[in-house]
Amino acid sequence: MINIKTFIIFLLSTMIASAISLDKLVEQGLANNSLIKKNNLEVELTRLKKDENKASKYGEIDITGSYTHYNLPRTLAPLTPIAIQQNSDIATTQDLFSTGIQYSVPLFTGGALDREVDISSISQKIMQSKKRLDREQLIYNIRSLYLSALSLQDIIKSQRKYLMSLYSLHKIIKKGVDIGRNGEIEILKSKAILQESKGQLEVSKSSLNMIRSNLSSITHITKINNIEAPKRKIIVKNISTNFKKLDDLERFKMQDLEIEKSEKRVFKAKAINKPQVSLNSYIGYNYDIDQIDLIESEQLWQVGVNAKLRVFDFGKTSARVQQAKIAKLKAVTKKIEIDEKFKNLIAKAQLEIEIAFIEYETNLSTLNLLKETQRIEEAKYSAEVITLNELLLAKSKTQLAKSKLIQSKYKYQNGIYYLDYLRERGDI
Repeated sequence: MINIKTFIIFLLSTMIASAISLDKLVEQGLANNSLIKKNNLEVELTRLKKDENKASKYGEIDITGSYTHYNLPRTLAPLTPIAIQQNSDIATTQDLFSTGIQYSVPLFTGGALDREVDISSISQKIMQSKKRLDREQLIYNIRSLYLSALSLQDIIKSQRKYLMSLYSLHKIIKKGVDIGRNGEIEILKSKAILQESKGQLEVSKSSLNMIRSNLSSITHITKINNIEAPKRKIIVKNISTNFKKLDDLERFKMQDLEIEKSEKRVFKAKAINKPQVSLNSYIGYNYDIDQIDLIESEQLWQVGVNAKLRVFDFGKTSARVQQAKIAKLKAVTKKIEIDEKFKNLIAKAQLEIEIAFIEYETNLSTLNLLKETQRIEEAKYSAEVITLNELLLAKSKTQLAKSKLIQSKYKYQNGIYYLDYLRERGDI
């Protein structure tokens, strides 16, 4: 015998909590997801790398200082023959301390430094595109889990109504047994179908809890109890599948940037064979710290230009150039590959949306017919025209049709969200 109190508690065991909307899930996901935070840091790193490369074009200013102890006295400054003749009293020391300012800057690098700045700037743009794509991916993942949760919530609601219907039927059968209208076998059949339906409900609830857990994980929301259904109608027959040109999408902009980046690397690799010119300058003082009462000093300054032209490096530069050219070919090939796959994905997504809409309409028509059939079967059973098996079969078919209708409705919407992801319209 089924315990009525236990059964009612079982059906009403869901916690009453405020439902969370899709917009809130997306907002929290974008604010807290670790991948998004990581991408923000990567964008900042590439920006700083670009600033570093720009600054390297202007050279470096260093304050220098040194202390040296010699075993023999040495002069505070280099001497020429004329200086020796003019002044025979030459300042020397065994403890030499010097301070100064040094400035060095590359004057010409064959364009290598400019290309390095270009490469870092392109890297920054690539990371920004990747950040936007990962953002789109996260939004789609949240939307997909959201729809799965909504679907299960609707199915659970339907399963509970079905259980209540079965329970009402069970009470009717029990009364029939008490008055001798029904046999004990019908009670057993009723209990069996009740137990089976309760098991299916528990499976659905477990699946829903798992999806809620996944949503909590990617949005960092501590606990998600109920999901708020969208206020607008999900099924819309005429859905726009137009999208902007492929080259305007971030995934293709990234590939164009990778190609451009590899071209800059080829140029940079070749630049080493061009003359390398740099300027070095220094101004400072050498101090004689042997003196206790008076410290002597000599001012020194110099400016020099250094030039270097690589004549032969045993094929090292040539190998680097070839590597850069191969990297460019790989980038071009990858763009072609992405183009082919992406067009297939778009075509498949559009087809799946059309199929899901047809399935929804078919399931809706089927459900309406089965509901009418069930009403007729219930009347026949009351009039003892059909058996309990036939009535239970009609009810189970109706319940199965309800589940299929719910699934096809959310499958259709998921297709729309996936198409938005491909079109990079998740933020719109």
